[in-house]
Amino acid sequence: MIPFTVAALFALPLVVLRGRTLFRYFATDAATWLFAWILWRRLPGFDPYLAFVAVAVLKLATFSLFLARGANVRWSALRAALLAAIVYSVAIPAMLRTPIDGDEPYYLLLTESMTHDRDLDLANQYRDLAHSATGRTDLEPQFGDPVGPRGERYSRHEPFLPLLMIPGYALGGLYGALATIALFGVLLVRSTIRWMEDEGISDAAARAVFPFFAFAPPVLFYATRIWPEVPAAFFFVEAIRGLREHRLKRWLPALLGLVLLKLRFLLVAVALVAAGMGRIRRYAPIAIAIAIAIVLVPLAIMWITTGSATSVHSWGEILPAPGERYVTGFFGLLTDGMSGIPFQAPFYLLGLFAITRWRSTPPGFRLGILGAALYILYLLPRPEWYGGWAPPLRYVVFVMPVLALGAAALWDRISSGFVAIVSAWTIALAIHGLAYPWRLFHEATGENAVGEWLSAHYHSDFSRLFPSFIRMNFAAWIGVIVVLLIIAIRPKLDLAIPLCAVAIGVAFRFGLQPAPRVEFEDAHVINRGGELYPPVFTMMRSTYRGGRILGAGDSLEFLASRGAWTLHAITGLGATIEIDGQTIAIAPNARYQTFRVNVRNEGRVTLRCLSGAVNLDRMERDG
Repeated sequence: MIPFTVAALFALPLVVLRGRTLFRYFATDAATWLFAWILWRRLPGFDPYLAFVAVAVLKLATFSLFLARGANVRWSALRAALLAAIVYSVAIPAMLRTPIDGDEPYYLLLTESMTHDRDLDLANQYRDLAHSATGRTDLEPQFGDPVGPRGERYSRHEPFLPLLMIPGYALGGLYGALATIALFGVLLVRSTIRWMEDEGISDAAARAVFPFFAFAPPVLFYATRIWPEVPAAFFFVEAIRGLREHRLKRWLPALLGLVLLKLRFLLVAVALVAAGMGRIRRYAPIAIAIAIAIVLVPLAIMWITTGSATSVHSWGEILPAPGERYVTGFFGLLTDGMSGIPFQAPFYLLGLFAITRWRSTPPGFRLGILGAALYILYLLPRPEWYGGWAPPLRYVVFVMPVLALGAAALWDRISSGFVAIVSAWTIALAIHGLAYPWRLFHEATGENAVGEWLSAHYHSDFSRLFPSFIRMNFAAWIGVIVVLLIIAIRPKLDLAIPLCAVAIGVAFRFGLQPAPRVEFEDAHVINRGGELYPPVFTMMRSTYRGGRILGAGDSLEFLASRGAWTLHAITGLGATIEIDGQTIAIAPNARYQTFRVNVRNEGRVTLRCLSGAVNLDRMERDG
């Protein structure tokens, strides 16, 4: 893998850089290799794989800088696609350091079933997982998967993506299937750059935006994993381009491909046709009739294959939800530390910035936002906004080309300091995701990777400093205010870097102090025995009151301030616990109980289970 990566990094500048720009790049490239070697000699205990990934990503970032700022650059949509193909071909082996996860193996099982059995019944595949290219012998039908009259085991997933992967799978197994998704990623990059050209975006702005879109999360990760999101983004862009160009033969097939990939994209198709109705007025009756057929086709396919037109979904899902859930979902996407745009794909804040300058944006951007609006509206109140057992931002990946177009349209208005901060954070995200791909599948605990790492390292609750709308905290509303200010205000002075530095320093100092609330499942708590509740892979885990189960002899330790606290716990057997010298007897009860706890001195506090067993939820400071 290392020689292949080095060769890929060497090839990238040869695709687009020329003359002095190419010479200067290779001079810088040689200097960075030398610097990396010296640093490696000085840090002998550093993880070698992480070090190599970090160097590769930093060199990719250096190339991106030359691509954006260089004077001698040969640029086109085709060259951009070739650059993406080189990077994705290197990223696929990195993603496969661990077996595919989430919905990925089930999509591949469908491909295997269609290839070998010529059907959609997965019963044979579940019986013979040892010979499956998934590399997963622990697979079982997902909860609620359709069951046929003769015991057939069908998947909840639409069969179109597995169908598209058949040629690649037949040629290369798992790698071939992933190459199919990467090919869609390449097509997406080409189509998006062509779209930018169509909308009048300058080459300079397109080159600056391109690496943030093609080489960064979430597109980078979804283009190298088996999910329908990147193919959906490609079809979405092609549908918008077809509508903008009045080309019926482009936008209708693209919409059909979109809705065949996932039933939920019916909402996108309906909204996009409605938003683009003015552009198809001359053949509106025919277009509307075909659009209705497009809506009915996936429903008919699901009914024929599984016996239900909506598979595991119900029509009740499109009914309005309580208003507070829309607020939670909207601000969660906007600011959440685990699954929100600022922390998982900060570049797209610039696309949100473009929404606030609606009239200054290209018509294609406005059409794309309107086409996605109905879908996002129905997404907000559902827990899917934070992606489930999938990499972050899964359900809005298809909108990222639209936001990239908006960012490119207003690129000259973006402060260089803000771009620098976004660039640094994006580089860190890429390094983390490529070096530790299994960490992309984050449990919805309310903690993000940075918060967990700092909390575990310093044994203090740093996670509370990151906004969470999965497990509501005070930082969530501060985050909302900050993000709204970033999106809505363009200050005359570029203070992004000094303000960010001050915020990090203050937050770090504050994070070392005791928190007013202790969640016993969090990373800062030192555990000596016991077990996490509920277990990590519990479905819809975020709906449970998470905590830790302690038996006799188990204990945990955490940082707390002096004063009165309230402990929340539940036990069906009864238990006796000791905390900071205070003994509490907990009677059996089917409900959670609260207990007054007095912490005598600020600092480390030990809670020990003396007898019985207890499930500890949290402890909150009074007053």
